[in-house]
Amino acid sequence: MSRPRIRNRAFIPPWKRALRVKLAKRRLILRRRHAPLNRKEKRKHKYGQRGNGIKHPNLPGLTPLAVHPLPQERPSEPSTEPSIDIQKVQDIAYQAGYAEGVEETVASQLPPYTVLPDIGANEVIAAGISAYREHWLQLLRPEEVHGRMAHALAVGQPLSVVRLGDGELLALAHDTVLPLEEVRQKGRFLSTAGMQLPDPQARDMLADSLRMAGIIGIPHSRLPTFQGLLFPVLRYYGLSYRSLTLTTSTMNYALHEHGLLQQLLPGKRLLLIGNRAPELANMLLASASLTIAGVISPVRGFSDIPRVMQEAAICEFDLALVASGIPAVVICERIASQLGKVALDFGHLADKLVSGEIPYAR
Repeated sequence: MSRPRIRNRAFIPPWKRALRVKLAKRRLILRRRHAPLNRKEKRKHKYGQRGNGIKHPNLPGLTPLAVHPLPQERPSEPSTEPSIDIQKVQDIAYQAGYAEGVEETVASQLPPYTVLPDIGANEVIAAGISAYREHWLQLLRPEEVHGRMAHALAVGQPLSVVRLGDGELLALAHDTVLPLEEVRQKGRFLSTAGMQLPDPQARDMLADSLRMAGIIGIPHSRLPTFQGLLFPVLRYYGLSYRSLTLTTSTMNYALHEHGLLQQLLPGKRLLLIGNRAPELANMLLASASLTIAGVISPVRGFSDIPRVMQEAAICEFDLALVASGIPAVVICERIASQLGKVALDFGHLADKLVSGEIPYAR
């Protein structure tokens, strides 16, 4: 007959009690290991132990209070990702939006329940423009501008060729055609082009020079800050576009592209004006052995125009090439009206020639 099981803990040997405790702990560990994690355990499992407020990876042998030193910065490696041409992306987006907008505009002009198959928007626009032929405004072509400049140089007559882009038009429009804040929004680049807003005195100087200029380049684009602003500005200042001698605002590039600039410069004493005038002088001397009569640089906005004119007055030159942002309009006009010389608003063509993006010789 077997002995009854002893229930009193006092009669259980110590080694057996220790074995029971050890087995119970092992069962608890196994149960916890296979049980689903609660929120606290999930965070601990994800972020590891924390010590001194710093999170550390849950690595073997890492104590809760251990603090690892921060890794030293490695030298930045050149990015292998292709760079994005923002201007190209904007151009593509504009062209896509323009195409959709034009087609929808044509569709909106058709009677209800009518379509126009097999005829594109460009064909419709071309036919419509022909109906307005009597309203067309003819601009001077590159060979005509070159001819007038060559004639003025030959007979010693004054002539200024200035150009109006979005910068000049926004400068003329601030606090006149457009509110100042709107111009600030649309013309964030004006400060780098020599115009600090607001500046009513510079704006009025610009308008006065337009009245006196010999040939004025205007934008071909019909966008809001180009032709969309040009004609309201002219009307505000009482300038009739029918009475002005007009060409395109990219005439500086057109003269170079057609090889007319290269025909005009040799044998002339050139005065170069602008922030990159010294570099332009070196390029012209190296490329074509032209005669550089003087260099005036830098040009610090409209407030610098009196100094520029003083230096130009003591220089013996035939033709001035001016690349000084918006103040170039005033400088070119004053070189013609005050000094009796020929001046061309050279613009960013100077930058492109200096950088080599556009070679001087064609």
